[in-house]
Amino acid sequence: MTDNPRHRPRYEAPLATYLERLDTWGISHAVLVQPSFLGTDNSYLMDCLREHPDRLRGVAVVGPDVTDASLDSMQALGIRGTRLNWIGQRADALDAPAWQALFRRLKQRGWHLEVQAEGPALLAILDRLAKWHFEVVVDHFGRPRDSAWRDPVVERLCNGHDRDRFWVKCSAPYRSQAESVTDTAKRLLDTLGPQRLMWGSDWPWTQHEHLYSFDKALEDLQDWAGDDALTTIAWETPCRFYGFERTA
Repeated sequence: MTDNPRHRPRYEAPLATYLERLDTWGISHAVLVQPSFLGTDNSYLMDCLREHPDRLRGVAVVGPDVTDASLDSMQALGIRGTRLNWIGQRADALDAPAWQALFRRLKQRGWHLEVQAEGPALLAILDRLAKWHFEVVVDHFGRPRDSAWRDPVVERLCNGHDRDRFWVKCSAPYRSQAESVTDTAKRLLDTLGPQRLMWGSDWPWTQHEHLYSFDKALEDLQDWAGDDALTTIAWETPCRFYGFERTA
């Protein structure tokens, strides 16, 4: 566990429980994202991928000190990207030579970056990543603070000159300051298309356990996507992005 986590859960959320929930709802594949409180200790994530190599892919958390051997081992087990949880951190920290060297190594392996930040910090991070031409997954709708037509992050995702590098994860509406993300979801869908959107349950909903559930997450997905885009967002886009094979 990281030394100073922003949140430390007081309960367990084991893989078996997660898979039971997937089975209940008929969800065949999933992407596990390293939780922030575990820091760069990806050992449990890798154990999960080892146990279910066909069903699961992963997004790790790594720092500049990670070895090439570790990156290669992660990739062999199904890690396809790394997450930058940059809430409360300065974007210019990524300008450090050590981070730039890490980005070079990640790019060589074809990894994507998943970014959690908000407001001006997120915009600054996207600017800094532009020169690397990473595929970037923006967490939680970009955590908008305003309506779909006034929020600068949403505007950047929809109309930025480099918008073809972005995928947006439709997840965790409770982590946004905007009154509602429904209009944001609709604008992203209309502008980027379902091939640029993916869905995440955000299980186990840390700090929001009493507000959310798998039922609600799937209900929200249906509301955001509608019948026409549902299959693309929930299966076809992540299937291509993470290299899943369609099962019979």
